Amino acid sequence: MTEIPEISIDELAKLDLENICLVDVREEYEFIEMRVPGAELLPLAEVPEQVDKFPKDKPVYLICASGNRSRVAGEFLLKFRVEAINIAGGTKGWVASGRTYNHGDTDLTVF
Repeated sequence: MTEIPEISIDELAKLDLENICLVDVREEYEFIEMRVPGAELLPLAEVPEQVDKFPKDKPVYLICASGNRSRVAGEFLLKFRVEAINIAGGTKGWVASGRTYNHGDTDLTVF
């Protein structure tokens, strides 16, 4: 199994969150509870059927609760030549770091 590149929460925070492809592979109820600003929802189970939606010309940053499901999604996407980057620590790490996060379903963005 190919290891996908990983970045930390601190490295993610330095990126322009509104202009990167940030995909959250948790379930919808988790996404509504808390999410990194700019993240779009695509539950892990739906990644295979949506693989054609992923850009091939820029990196795709994948996030989940802690980094496990996003790693699985990334390893799958590598087979389709998607430049996937895992976020170590995930959404829980982002929130625990004291950074601003979104919640609720008012701006629910589905990938």
